[in-house]
Amino acid sequence: MTLLVVCLLVTAILVWPRGRPVTRSLLGSSAMGRGVDGSAAERRPDAVSSRLRRLLAREVSFGRRRRGWVADFAELSAVGLDAGLPGAEAARLACEVGGSAATRTEFAALGEQISATQVRGRSVGECLSRAAEGDRDLAFLAAAWQLTDEFGVAAAPAARASAAVLRERAASDDRRTVLAAGPRASMWLLTLLPLSGPLVALVLGLPVGDVYGSNASLAAAFGGLCLTAIGWFWSRTVLRRALRPAEVS
Repeated sequence: MTLLVVCLLVTAILVWPRGRPVTRSLLGSSAMGRGVDGSAAERRPDAVSSRLRRLLAREVSFGRRRRGWVADFAELSAVGLDAGLPGAEAARLACEVGGSAATRTEFAALGEQISATQVRGRSVGECLSRAAEGDRDLAFLAAAWQLTDEFGVAAAPAARASAAVLRERAASDDRRTVLAAGPRASMWLLTLLPLSGPLVALVLGLPVGDVYGSNASLAAAFGGLCLTAIGWFWSRTVLRRALRPAEVS
C-alpha cells in the first residue's frame, strides 16, 4: 500500500501541468483545414498523451526526435524557386520529393495544405503560418516567407538563409541537451534510489508492512516525498534558467 501511494504521488508530481497550453500538431492543423473537428471528449485523451510524450521527450529522451525536416523543406523549395517556379508550386514539389521515411508524414501533411492554398489563391507564407502552430521552426520559415511575399524580396535566398539558421538552432539545441543529460540523470537517480526501499526490503526478506508500518516510517516517507518534490522543482528551475538562451542587449 505504501509503495502504491509513493508511486502515485511521484507520478502526479512529474506529470503536473506547468501552465503551458497544449499546442496542435501539424497533422491536427491539416485535419482542421479539411473541416474535421473532433469533440472535446475526443481531444482530451490526445492532450494527455501529448503531455506524456513531451514529458518523456524532455526527461527521458527515448528514441530520436524527428528534427530538421523544415530546413530540408526550405532548401528544396529554394531549388524550385531558383528554377523560376512560383512559390506555391515550388513548395508543393518540395513536399512531394522531400522527406525520409521518418518525416514523410510531416511533408505529406504540409503538402496537402499548400495544395489547398493554391486552390484558394492564398500566399505560401500565410499557409505556413497557419500550419506552424506548435512548431517554432516552421513558424520561423513562415515569417521569412511572409516577408518575401510582402516586400517582394527574392524567396530563394531567404529560404536558404532560413534553412541555415534552423540547422544552427538544431545544433545548439543538441548541445544544450547534451549539457543537461548529466544533471537530469542525477535527478532521476536521486529520485529512484529512495523509492527502491520497498524493493530492497523484499530482496532482503523483510516484510514491507513491518518496515513501513510504523508512524515514524510513514512520517519519514512523507517527508522524503515532500523533499523529493521540492528537489525536482528546484532542479528543473535551475536547469531551465541555465539552458535559457542569453538575451542580446
